[in-house]
Amino acid sequence: MEKDYNMILTGIGGMGVVLASDILAMAALEESPENKVRTSQLKGMSQRSASVIVHLRFGPNVDSPLVAKGSVDALLSLELSEGLRYMDYLNKNSIAIINTEINIPPIALHGKKVEINQSLCYGCGNCIAYCQVNYYFKGNHDFLVLSSPATSVISGKCIIQDSCTGCGQCFSVCPRSAKKLIENTAYPEMNQIANLLKEVTKNVFMVSASDLVKDLGNPRVANILLLGILLGTEKVPLSIKTVESCISRLVPANFLDINLKAFRKGVEKGREILFT
Repeated sequence: MEKDYNMILTGIGGMGVVLASDILAMAALEESPENKVRTSQLKGMSQRSASVIVHLRFGPNVDSPLVAKGSVDALLSLELSEGLRYMDYLNKNSIAIINTEINIPPIALHGKKVEINQSLCYGCGNCIAYCQVNYYFKGNHDFLVLSSPATSVISGKCIIQDSCTGCGQCFSVCPRSAKKLIENTAYPEMNQIANLLKEVTKNVFMVSASDLVKDLGNPRVANILLLGILLGTEKVPLSIKTVESCISRLVPANFLDINLKAFRKGVEKGREILFT
């Protein structure tokens, strides 16, 4: 290939973003001996379902692993709002495949405040014992700057302090469900996300992967199905045969058959998009 190709793959931890990027990286290496392949993964606290982003670049002149903003050729987002998060990497010629599945990560609660229904609270102290802010405050961890514990019991009732982050750690241990967030978690509407993305590029395609994999019997292959959709659009300079070969080597043998079925079904859907 003559031109370097830039991709962003994103989603929520546990959705298979890294596996999809590994398959593409291997395929790029096999497609042409002249290809240089560079990747960069930012998983954050992905084990807790936080945001994951992978930069993938391949071509004859690639040196840096990071995609410059405004220069991505293809964006594949396995979660709806994650596609919006990285829209500044798009340009008018980019293609964006966005899964419409909503997966709100715990970090979305950060910065919210908790309130307590005092008629239900009887000051048992469970929330204090499980509060991470209280733990660090009492443990005198110097690397955190905290002015006070997040919760305390005063006159037999639990009181929320200003240092509460709204992480929700205390919700599950409250025996009377006395706690709630003052603000509900805000999440943009799908049409709003699509319209914002289409202001940058007209090549935005919203896909419900969960609906497409229903007849396959395993929702965990949605990442491979979405990968197939992207390849089926013929916007990525990699052959379907090469990608299938890489799937066969990177996916465990006992899950290979269903993953190949998901990929081929995705390719069919991608070809439909190609001619829309």
